[in-house]
Amino acid sequence: MAQGTVRDEMDAIADATTTKPPRLRRRTVVLDDGHRVGLSVCGEGVPLVMIHGVIAEGMLYARTLRRLAGAGFKVIAVDSAGHGRTAGLGRKGWGWEAYIDLHEQVLDHLGIERAVFVGHSMGGRVVVELAARNPERAIAVLPVNGAIGGLWDQLTGAARYVPFLFPLGIGLLVTDTAIGALQGRKQMGALARLAAPSLAQRVRELPSLPAAIFATATARDSLDRLRALGHAGVPVMVLHGDRDLTIWFTNARQAAEAAGGTLVRIEGGLHSWLLEDADSLPAVIGSLLDGVLGEALAERTPSIDACYGPEALALTIDRPVSKPYQLEPSHHWRIEPLTP
Repeated sequence: MAQGTVRDEMDAIADATTTKPPRLRRRTVVLDDGHRVGLSVCGEGVPLVMIHGVIAEGMLYARTLRRLAGAGFKVIAVDSAGHGRTAGLGRKGWGWEAYIDLHEQVLDHLGIERAVFVGHSMGGRVVVELAARNPERAIAVLPVNGAIGGLWDQLTGAARYVPFLFPLGIGLLVTDTAIGALQGRKQMGALARLAAPSLAQRVRELPSLPAAIFATATARDSLDRLRALGHAGVPVMVLHGDRDLTIWFTNARQAAEAAGGTLVRIEGGLHSWLLEDADSLPAVIGSLLDGVLGEALAERTPSIDACYGPEALALTIDRPVSKPYQLEPSHHWRIEPLTP
């Protein structure tokens, strides 16, 4: 397959040798309205904006994200409101649109004009909404076990009138997380160390978490946003573990079909499979770079420079070059056929 200019640039960055692959670095920015936002940054190249799941933070994905930096991405993991080092939204945090507004402001502040958007769980819904608002900014959208899909919309709508559905969903998430922690127990120490530096901030922002959970669980009409992405020609690649107890695989199929996108089944994957093994998500994205994601890069941005505005802050907060990793993913995956 012929490589586009952007892939050539990314490959040149990936081929550059360094003495040591850099770690993600914590940074804090203050938006024009005074809101404090935490970032975790690594690498150089095409912006890859990562949004985490609920009760998590960007740095928890550090081992996975630094491997993506080795492929020629500038990884920018954003702590959502009330998570990590980002301040909560107060009363506005009970409404879903406020979270999308905040992430939109972050893109503007960093000077990111085009990016690959990756989001896990709650973050999957954020990147879908963010790209639907700004289709010209999205090179591609990759929801990973995202809170999207027709069945998900129906259940969250019903939760407004059937109170037991909400605690049932929390219970399933806790169960899924416990199983995942057991399966990925070798990673638990590393995750604890990554979370520790922001522990005090997380404790201070605990009152914001119920609002974030409620806003995510009551956000509506994900299929409409996905259809809008399809109509705008934004490539959508839905990655989903087929053993997810919280957001069932049926939702992923519905989401991919609504967007006219690509569905990648992670065989045996639970809700947080990407935290169980640091190599799996980079390996999946690497395979997509040789297919639909590579095509999206060639079609939707002429160069890495075109991804950033003039004097973009994103270019100056860190510029380390990451050495490519030799990946040994523990998960298997396949692209699923969709109904025409």
